[in-house]
Amino acid sequence: MRPDEFRDRMQREARRQLSSLRILQPEKVTPSGFHYGYLARLIDDRDLSSIADPRLRSVIRSAHRQVYRRSLRLLKRDVERMLVNRRKLMGARREWRFEALISETARIWQLVWTLQIAGIAHGFHVPVLVTAVRQACSDLDRLMTQPAISAPAFHAR
Repeated sequence: MRPDEFRDRMQREARRQLSSLRILQPEKVTPSGFHYGYLARLIDDRDLSSIADPRLRSVIRSAHRQVYRRSLRLLKRDVERMLVNRRKLMGARREWRFEALISETARIWQLVWTLQIAGIAHGFHVPVLVTAVRQACSDLDRLMTQPAISAPAFHAR
């Protein structure tokens, strides 16, 4: 058998096998929710208590801290961009609602500062802010995905 005949035969066999497979269409991936929601898991050290080796626990905590800091920087960047875009949108629509804009801006930055303080507390092994981080992530999810300036953020609970 010549090499060309062998190659053709293998290609035909491969096509036959592939055509007999029932290939499922992958589900359509749509972004759902806030993409910084994992911050609460980085702060929560309860999962690490099952690791017996203290050095490994320390290395993992350190890696979590680094990822948390980088993620917080990205969150701050995203918040700044979002707030600028919302102000531009209000200007383009000529629908300036200063109370809503100031309220939303203050609430978002309050949540970001909560995450910042929780990161500092995590460095000192203070676990009291885990619930605050979870709540802040949940509130940021709602605030960052809602339509531009729909209601004052302090009154939207």
